Amino acid sequence: MRALKQIRLSYLCTIGLVVLTVAQVGCTNPPTLNSVEPGTGYPRQLLSANGTNLFASVVWDPGLPTETVIYNGFLGTRYFQIPDNATAGMHAVALRNSNGDSATVNVSVLAPSGAFPAPRIEDVGIFGVGSGATPDIALTVSAANLDTDATLTIAGAAVPFCVGWGGLPIDYLQAHVPATFGYPVYHYLQKLCVVESVAFGSALSITVTNHDGQSATTTYTMPASLAQLDSDNDGLLDSWEESGYTAPSGGTVDLPGMGARKLRKTIPVEVDWIAAAAPNAAVWGDVEDVFTNAPVLNPDGSAGIDVLIDRGQGGAFTQGGQILADHTSMDFGPNTAAGYTDFFTYKGTNFNNDRLNVFHYAIFGRARPNGSSGRGEVWGNDFMVTFVNFGVWAQTIAQVGTFVHEFGHNLGLTHGDLNTTPAQWNETRKPNFPTTMSYRYQFPGISADCDFTSDGFHTFSQGMLARITEANVNENIGICDNAPLDMNGDTNITIGQMDTSSDGDNNDVHDDFDQWGNLLLDFDAAGSRWQNN
Repeated sequence: MRALKQIRLSYLCTIGLVVLTVAQVGCTNPPTLNSVEPGTGYPRQLLSANGTNLFASVVWDPGLPTETVIYNGFLGTRYFQIPDNATAGMHAVALRNSNGDSATVNVSVLAPSGAFPAPRIEDVGIFGVGSGATPDIALTVSAANLDTDATLTIAGAAVPFCVGWGGLPIDYLQAHVPATFGYPVYHYLQKLCVVESVAFGSALSITVTNHDGQSATTTYTMPASLAQLDSDNDGLLDSWEESGYTAPSGGTVDLPGMGARKLRKTIPVEVDWIAAAAPNAAVWGDVEDVFTNAPVLNPDGSAGIDVLIDRGQGGAFTQGGQILADHTSMDFGPNTAAGYTDFFTYKGTNFNNDRLNVFHYAIFGRARPNGSSGRGEVWGNDFMVTFVNFGVWAQTIAQVGTFVHEFGHNLGLTHGDLNTTPAQWNETRKPNFPTTMSYRYQFPGISADCDFTSDGFHTFSQGMLARITEANVNENIGICDNAPLDMNGDTNITIGQMDTSSDGDNNDVHDDFDQWGNLLLDFDAAGSRWQNN
């Protein structure tokens, strides 16, 4: 791993096991800039330079007194930030290497709106591990609002080799007023850092610091051994995702054949159903898209999470999609009601126990005894979708929303926060919580604007909206953009104490919560509610 510290041509032109020549990667020609995305942004916002950017720098305002040359990538400048002092208006951007400049692309800069927030660490992963008892490691640190030139320290000691790796520019705030948000997320960025002589089992106190001095700290614990390495923190060991999982029975689960990768988060799910609750065919692609589009960066630099749903579609996926015997109602555990079937009775007959430590299991059923639309173990591996008797059953978006909602419980999420804060479990309608975990949005999809009107898609929250204190609510400024909003349903826009979450009191404090940055993917970890069933 020490070779990672040597930035030289022979190494940079090597990707994996494929060695590229200088001519093949275009190092003898000026670069080409096809686009900058997004084309509009605030100062310090991350943008993507799309073109032949290998070994190239971004040039901001080329040829002007304000010209700034930016290089911060590993193989070139793929992601760059708008300069802090960029004035509002149009600016030209080009790529430059030793052979010249590309054509320019214009970027529109918006006037700053509020203070730029501190970074917020979302994930730490492992890109590579050297040999020995205390190997060098290539560590990835992903954070919201991280500067490209941010520094990284471990236990207060500077890590000298850190380069830009993955990035996720976001165009959401360009249509909003960031100053009205509690924590506006301008972008996500990932650094790849080489850390020398790290002991297995050790806890690393990691701090990232932006160039304005704002910082964030987290702790990452190394696995006890190389054999226990889970580089992407998805609960699936690297060895399982490389070679398959061997169950205690001796049976195997071909995770790599299903698409699992050790450097990209993967969640396997098996789904069965009764005939009356057969899901719409479009559900599967829509659920997968929710996670593929997640604002989550992986150790390989990619964004998103792969949900591998076995619904019996063929190929490596042949065990799901079983049609179960009908029932009147279903839930977790025994019940003496007529026509009732225990979820675990179905699972004991239809789920292969060789998958027990790696797969979530879901059933589309008719109803729960209490009539609710579904149930999921909070930080566990089992969940159900049960609203056939609801008038919205046939709607694909409602099926997707309920699947994602109950699946979200498996991933540690509650209706108002994370499973570690039980007081928030039943805050089901917080006004400043745009997530499918909210009862406001479970069926129709979330509102991506500053109102409660669904925009027709499902996702979890990124923790951006400002705090709502029910003791003193100002409906004139709403939940963002200073857009008036009736939060308590009385059709009036007022200021004062009010029940904004419909829980019967008006003394709550509601915070948005960063759900995507706090998923609990390993249901076999200490503290989970998995009952080994």
